[in-house]
Amino acid sequence: MQKKFTHCFVSGVLLSQLLFITPLQIVADEKVLSTEQTTIDTISGTATTSEEQTETTNETSTADTTSDTYDTTDETSTADTTSDTNETTDETATTGSTSDTNETTGETTTTNTTTDNSEETDTSTEPSITKPTKPSQPQEPDTTGADDSNNQKEKTDQGDTEQKAPPQSVTPATPMTPEEEVNQPSPTMPIQDLVPGSEEIDKDSIHFEKDESVESFIRKIGESSRKIGQENGLYASVMIAQAILESASGQSQLAQAPNYNLFGIKGAYKGDSVSLTTQEDTGEGTLYSVQSAFRKYKNYEESLQDYAKLMTSGLIDNREFYAGMWKSHAKTYQEATKFLTGRYASDTRYNQKLNGLIETYDLQQYDKETTGPEVNQKGYITPLKNYTISSPFGFRDGEFHRGLDLAASQGEPIYASKAGTVRKAEFHSSWGNYVAIEHEDGTTALYAHQQAYTVKVGDHVAQGQIIGYVGSTGNSTGSHLHFEVSRDSSLNQSQLIDPFALLFLK
Repeated sequence: MQKKFTHCFVSGVLLSQLLFITPLQIVADEKVLSTEQTTIDTISGTATTSEEQTETTNETSTADTTSDTYDTTDETSTADTTSDTNETTDETATTGSTSDTNETTGETTTTNTTTDNSEETDTSTEPSITKPTKPSQPQEPDTTGADDSNNQKEKTDQGDTEQKAPPQSVTPATPMTPEEEVNQPSPTMPIQDLVPGSEEIDKDSIHFEKDESVESFIRKIGESSRKIGQENGLYASVMIAQAILESASGQSQLAQAPNYNLFGIKGAYKGDSVSLTTQEDTGEGTLYSVQSAFRKYKNYEESLQDYAKLMTSGLIDNREFYAGMWKSHAKTYQEATKFLTGRYASDTRYNQKLNGLIETYDLQQYDKETTGPEVNQKGYITPLKNYTISSPFGFRDGEFHRGLDLAASQGEPIYASKAGTVRKAEFHSSWGNYVAIEHEDGTTALYAHQQAYTVKVGDHVAQGQIIGYVGSTGNSTGSHLHFEVSRDSSLNQSQLIDPFALLFLK
């Protein structure tokens, strides 16, 4: 009987183990696996929730699992974490946290937390989980042209959401007009950028070599400068040297058509002006850029005349502002250039550059007085000052040559042989750039192959006025002026006159 009782008791224990204890073990194992999976998800940045705390009694047996759960009796259980968060006596331990926060520095760290089955005696509320915000991180600037400091973006983590602060607004620069985009050369620029063949050796020495483009420019304005200098008591050599520096030998935007401003004179001329960017000198050798309005002229002659007026009339509040460069005050051109330095131009080496140009290109020759062109008995003057007759009027090699060819250097000024009205000023496939002037007696003169002309149809020109410059445009094999004279404005071959007889025969 006793054996039977014992057998029944053992069978009951085994049956209860199969029915109750084993399922509980399986449930515990599933909870451990679930907890580990939740912890892994926490490390990878996904949100987790607190483990539900399980109350245990002193009599409940806890299975041995990989979660290292500890039984506690009447004590507050502190979670064992890999971040070793320090406990304080006044704080309630937080369990189930997916990340540790270092409260003293505000930095964010990641915490590995295992399942805690603990019993708290002082609180019954489940601890909340707070996800800290990461400090702002500088991002790669937006490459739209704005300043980098205005294009940094802030990155903020809020749970699983990434927010980016919008970049600070940047006001785009006002676009410049096409004319404003051109930088007007200034005497303060390196001399080699203004005058071909020049080189700045050191602060006290500038070397100049003659250059054909500069010589061509001098020929264009030389005689006009001589004439205007004589009329106004100014040094033509200084005028020409200034024009070379201020206009880059006529190549600057300001000096070319339709502006023709050779001296960088600011303001408006007869209501016309153009706005350009130029460089100025503080007076101590430091350069800065400034936007200014400059005067516009119809041609170089007007620019030279206006320059002379400014030099002799001065400023509104000081009529003798430039008196120190007049011939009556400056005994030499060196005295004149020294006076202009810091007064006309802010360049502290202005006189050194002007003097070098005057010496290199022998500009003093234009300071000498000369008589005007001799008018022959027929009322004509030669249209060039420096030339060689290269081809006569009439038949040559079986073909008829309509005029007289005068070989000359590129840019040599062309003077109106006789006063009259401009009837043609245009380009022709054979004549190139040409001008036709009808005289009071009905005769008409034609000036062909010009590099450029300075008059327009309808202009009345005086005898000796510059109407253009020698070139080789159209059907031409070299730099020269083709000069024709017709008995009327038709310019028909039957009406042509030999120009040589009008110019040289008495």
